Amino acid sequence: MTDNWELIGQSSTSPRSNTNRVVVSTRVPKTENIIFIGSEFEYNNFWLKNMFIAAAYPFIKNRNKFRECDKVTIAYVDYGYTRLEKLAIEGLKNEIKFTDNVTFIALKTKSKIIELLNADRENYKIKDLAFFCHGLNGKITLNYSGRPNIDLTNSDINAISNTSFLSSARASSYACRTGMSDNLTLRAQGSFDSISEADPDNSFAQLFANRHNIDFYAFHKRTLYSNILNPKGDAEKISEDLRKKRTISSSDVIPILEIYEALVHVELGENYKNMWGWVPRGAVSEGTNGYSLWRKGGGLKTPVAANTPIGLPATMTKFSPK
Repeated sequence: MTDNWELIGQSSTSPRSNTNRVVVSTRVPKTENIIFIGSEFEYNNFWLKNMFIAAAYPFIKNRNKFRECDKVTIAYVDYGYTRLEKLAIEGLKNEIKFTDNVTFIALKTKSKIIELLNADRENYKIKDLAFFCHGLNGKITLNYSGRPNIDLTNSDINAISNTSFLSSARASSYACRTGMSDNLTLRAQGSFDSISEADPDNSFAQLFANRHNIDFYAFHKRTLYSNILNPKGDAEKISEDLRKKRTISSSDVIPILEIYEALVHVELGENYKNMWGWVPRGAVSEGTNGYSLWRKGGGLKTPVAANTPIGLPATMTKFSPK
């Protein structure tokens, strides 16, 4: 059935002489997905340097987690990564088949995060948002153990416009403890008798969900990234292959076991050079110093919850608005 008012001059509810009736339309905004990738200084070694980059790959490949949209923005902390490691970040573009509108943003300050989340929201609404980085109670720490601090805290949540998101939007944090509240006791507590002790109603995840009226997925526990790049069973073979190949090659990229690469990273792991000036140890003993590990195609899977703190859920929790 056609609405009478859309047929100019034929409306039964207005004079036929009125030929200037305006058809009202609703403008539908385009959609944007945003991924944040933090730096890695806390576990600054061959095995874990690229863990946040690698973990973003399986997330972006999963259409249940990273839905089709009009625009994708990948924002990474511009500290601690070499040119080759940044090329691995840009490799994420090859995993996005549904749009050519992919932008990479180098983050140097927290204000840039807020700016990005608020940018051009009349034209683009955020659909899927994800964080791959360190986290502490009450904050997402994108440059943990580095300088400057690039922390997104509970107090920053209100600085993000509450019109930035689609009504069906969702956020995911693969940072530690995003589902726990923050106070001095909880920061140090290693065991819980119930989830209520962690005060999840005042966690970053719940406060974000409430403010922006979206679902937020997060862990109460710490997050396990150590199995993202390589199965533990391959570790000895990887280091052995690298030791052999670097004796005959000083290439910036050394292929390992067909599916891995060692990316040159000057001084990485060198602080474990020797003990009392004599005995090689750590990365030098392994032969992995001066390089970071990369797996072709990115990580094996998205991160899961670690074992601690004890007594909290071991799965990612959905925080819905309250």
